[in-house]
Amino acid sequence: MADPTPTPIPAPANKTSKAHGDLDKGHLANIQLGEDVAAAAQDPAHAARLATDEQIDAPTVANLVTLTTDTRTLAGQVITAKKGHLTATATAVTAQKALVRGLRDIQQRAKAKFKDKPKRSAYCINKENFGRDRQSLEQDATDIITLGAADALRGLTPAKITAAKAALTAWKQADVNQGKAEEARSTLLGQLEAKVEAINAARHDIQLAADTCWPPTDKANAPIRRSFKIPTNKSIVQ
Repeated sequence: MADPTPTPIPAPANKTSKAHGDLDKGHLANIQLGEDVAAAAQDPAHAARLATDEQIDAPTVANLVTLTTDTRTLAGQVITAKKGHLTATATAVTAQKALVRGLRDIQQRAKAKFKDKPKRSAYCINKENFGRDRQSLEQDATDIITLGAADALRGLTPAKITAAKAALTAWKQADVNQGKAEEARSTLLGQLEAKVEAINAARHDIQLAADTCWPPTDKANAPIRRSFKIPTNKSIVQ
């Protein structure tokens, strides 16, 4: 009679769903799977046979343990980096909005003073996507502030010019910080994905060895095969 609860070998989990910040559920599942297989391989009831029959010795298993431990730590760093990136992004958005508000004030004062199209264009009045194009915002802001000061616009006091310059400086720094945070997050996530791939490879080698040591043709091997997360009723395919 076939084993009533066959356990299919878990394939590396897909990486479509998100959990715990910037982590895929698949990353977490693969780390856990590696930990479970390492624990089974370290079991004194299994370790000697794996080493003798399949050359899965203690250092080989220790390598998987180290991989899973390091990857757990890295996963925490990814979550922290994701939070840092979200904070930096929010700060940059707030700074950009504050800058654009100040620039709009200068534009309104320029509209009241100048009616000719070239002068209005110099103030980026009616410019498409003004304030939303990060590549041109810095230059546009610099030009508007400089022009506003030179043209002595009504109501544009030195204090307001100083505030506009400060808003530009704050946005530029926030934009730089956001870029650095994104780079840090992406770098750590790439490292995490590489570690998970290494876990999957090391874990699969041990599962293949267990598949040979405790074949599914002997029903008494079912509990051991379950501990290694491989099917109880059929051999695994490489």
